[in-house]
Amino acid sequence: MNDIYARNIHKHYDNGRIRALNGVNLDIANGEFVALMGPSGCGKSTLLHMVGGLDKPDLGKLVVADQDLIKTRDLTSFRARTVGFVFQLHNLLPSLTAIENVMIPMHEIRQSESSRRKRALELLDKVGISKRVSGLPSQLSGGERQRVAIARALANSPPIILADEPTGNLDSKNGEQIMALLTQIWKTDGTTLLIITHDMSVAQRAQRMLYMRDGELSNNLPHSLCDDTGSAISFGGCFPGTKRDSERDIEVRS
Repeated sequence: MNDIYARNIHKHYDNGRIRALNGVNLDIANGEFVALMGPSGCGKSTLLHMVGGLDKPDLGKLVVADQDLIKTRDLTSFRARTVGFVFQLHNLLPSLTAIENVMIPMHEIRQSESSRRKRALELLDKVGISKRVSGLPSQLSGGERQRVAIARALANSPPIILADEPTGNLDSKNGEQIMALLTQIWKTDGTTLLIITHDMSVAQRAQRMLYMRDGELSNNLPHSLCDDTGSAISFGGCFPGTKRDSERDIEVRS
């Protein structure tokens, strides 16, 4: 069963002069971990926004968690219940504490203040920042802010996590810790995880890797990522057309 199903997705801007997505087809299985790579400006973030219901395609079919996003009118409810976002910039509200930031998405779901607070405390403990619940973003380190952002993404127990360069603003040590955390969440919670990255060490954690260029998903690795035999260099995952066994024993389809 696919959590994400996209066919012939097109997205244009500036009266059609900018073609961000050109007939993209994408299948991501329930509980799969996929990394999406490609040069800046190739359409990766645009595709992520389509999948997350932040924008709608101009043409094509897009079904996410059994919801047809082309026809769905209430995308706010879809996002609140179905998708958790982690961005390169943590996007925390500067005037709110860590726990208050985590509680924000919960206001879209009917539950008491005490229930929201309890859930937020549990999540902050899960991401290893339980001692900083009262800290403002300005009082937290970069790694701590990103941990709060991950906790916020998990607030309503979404089946899908979308992460756009989650380690892009972190040093290597903090980046490794954040990816270890996201990988652990994927393994233990059964979450579908789609990550955009330029970092090979991030991408190699995925079960499958996709490469995008000029608004299209490619089945071919760029020459710079291959050795003399045409094989991927130091990739723990794989590009379309290849596959490896899942760490959680789920089927990965090429």
